[in-house]
Amino acid sequence: MNVLITGASSGIGSELARTFSREGASIALVARSKDKLLQVAKECKELGATRTEIFLCDMTDDSQIKKAIVDEALEQFGRFDVVILNAGRSQGCYFEEINDVDSINYMLKLNVNGVITTLYHLLPSVPKSSSSRIVVISSVSGLIPVPYRTIYCASKHALNGFANALRLELNDTYGNDAPAIQVINFPEVQGTDLNSGRMDFGADVPPVEFITKNVVAVEKACSLLMMEIAEGTREWGQPLKVKMLLPLWGFVPSFIDRMIMKTVKKTHFRPNILVRD
Repeated sequence: MNVLITGASSGIGSELARTFSREGASIALVARSKDKLLQVAKECKELGATRTEIFLCDMTDDSQIKKAIVDEALEQFGRFDVVILNAGRSQGCYFEEINDVDSINYMLKLNVNGVITTLYHLLPSVPKSSSSRIVVISSVSGLIPVPYRTIYCASKHALNGFANALRLELNDTYGNDAPAIQVINFPEVQGTDLNSGRMDFGADVPPVEFITKNVVAVEKACSLLMMEIAEGTREWGQPLKVKMLLPLWGFVPSFIDRMIMKTVKKTHFRPNILVRD
């Protein structure tokens, strides 16, 4: 089994790489940091990966994506049975606090264009079989609005829409042999660079952080996710309370808005300053 993972240098990407390695998979690791990728590759080999290769790539650069995916990864592996589209960054400020419009474009290119462009190059190499998997790591921010994450929400809603539309097309084209499109709408996960990697968009205040004390650890999240990948589950990861919010939103939208805001105020904080009321 050949597996390609973007954003593989840390967090969910690196943990999934280690988990697939325990199953003897051949792993292609894609990210920007050579040193981090080399460390993950070393761990994967020690855990039993049949083969591990690293590919350096800035996922906001179309030419780098083509080089890493087409000229290097596909040239070496030929096909990928499982594709994990994980690269992305989060946000930590109100839209009105943004002072750097270039950061908006960067996030959209990374979280949306990077995923779509990568899959554009990879899809022909994914076997047209019900056992193939295309796994899109999204977020509950792609299902519901989350304050402090306007641009991030926009990117994840776009990603969910793309993945769900692509599923329809592949099912129509290949029928029972269509690769499974899986959308993973994780909430916050402990053990990633989520807080330290939040973009500040040039705001004059530090990015908000999420209180991670009571959230699922990345090791457990990925262990559970592996079972869902094996099953080919079309959508997974969102907590029960989010599943319950979605149908209620159409009936009592203002009430649901207040619930979301109240939850965010309890779970987010700004370092060294009070969060606005």
